Amino acid sequence: MSGGPAVSAPDEERVPAWALIGSGLAVVAVAFGLARYGYGLLLPQMRTSLELSLGQLGVIGGAGYGSYLVASLACPALLSRAGPRATVMAGGTAAVAGMAVCAAATGPLTLGVGVVVAGASPALVWPPYVAAVEERLPADRRARGHGVINSGTAYGVAVAGPVSLLATGSWRVAWSAFAAVALLVTIWAVRTLPPGIHRSDDATGARGLVAVAREQGGRLLLAAFLVGLVAGSYATFGVEVATAQAPLGEVSGGVFQTLVGISGVAGGLVGALLARTSLPRLLAATAWTLAASCLLLAVAPGLVLVSAVFYGASFIAIIGLLLIWSNTLVPRAPATAIVTAMLAMSLGLVVGPPLAGVVAGAAGLATAFVACAPLAATIGLLHPARRGASAPRPA
Repeated sequence: MSGGPAVSAPDEERVPAWALIGSGLAVVAVAFGLARYGYGLLLPQMRTSLELSLGQLGVIGGAGYGSYLVASLACPALLSRAGPRATVMAGGTAAVAGMAVCAAATGPLTLGVGVVVAGASPALVWPPYVAAVEERLPADRRARGHGVINSGTAYGVAVAGPVSLLATGSWRVAWSAFAAVALLVTIWAVRTLPPGIHRSDDATGARGLVAVAREQGGRLLLAAFLVGLVAGSYATFGVEVATAQAPLGEVSGGVFQTLVGISGVAGGLVGALLARTSLPRLLAATAWTLAASCLLLAVAPGLVLVSAVFYGASFIAIIGLLLIWSNTLVPRAPATAIVTAMLAMSLGLVVGPPLAGVVAGAAGLATAFVACAPLAATIGLLHPARRGASAPRPA
């Protein structure tokens, strides 16, 4: 069962909601938008400079998501024993250190080490904010709070895109800039979160998967896994297609990622749409949009920038819908349900890039993205049963 707030009332009063949500958005932007997706953003430049093959790129990308998975399993225990402040500090330190190593990489091994270290960051900084929103915000403001913090990923990518444009031909400078930003944001987040101990739910990590599945969450876990599978492949190799097609010349890769981020901000507003339609219909629409983004890369690569817009909006929207869906399954332990859904997604993120890399190496990137499209469309068929509880309407 979820424990009460970890700090005393005076501590809560010193941290207004805007500061909690603002620092959460910023740290998610750094951990997800820069530390995790920075690899895909700068991949074309690094591939040429370090002479990396598609197979190596896929393995490195998968290893980064693998560290996210391991950190996801370890985070609940760390959060319970050390508290939210120390947990976020660990995640922020991983982001700074990992991106610094990437900036100094001399080959696939050192680059892989940097990506693995940085990849653990999102799993350590996000759960403390999930728990904080559930514990500190009124029930009618939680969905919106989760949505704003979750949209940090899109803001991070939107900022990283222009940075990559300014640092064209100098990916080391971009990584160094990302690390510097991560340091500043981590300091803010550590000063915002309480030092007290968060008492997590009984079902965490691997046990959380079983607990959520028992609450008729099998469809949710499968949907989250497929989202990770498709998103990991797209985030790792989508920019490769943009760079190869070069609709805007050398800046195509940066513009591609910038569009992903900007459209993702719009996807973060998905909660407002639930007031006008149902969760199953909205999930289906966003899943089919995600599938369309993959098909465009495969059969109409000239429309790669349109694909970026479709992907950014649909991916962030689907994440928000998964959060709302998971909240309805285990209302007595919402933080566990949310983190568990993201754990299932991380499994897909681990599998996706290496698998896509193997397929791309054997049959080309177009074939890999054609294979991703039906997987994305399947997500839309896994909506909650209509006989079940409907999703809560965000305020």
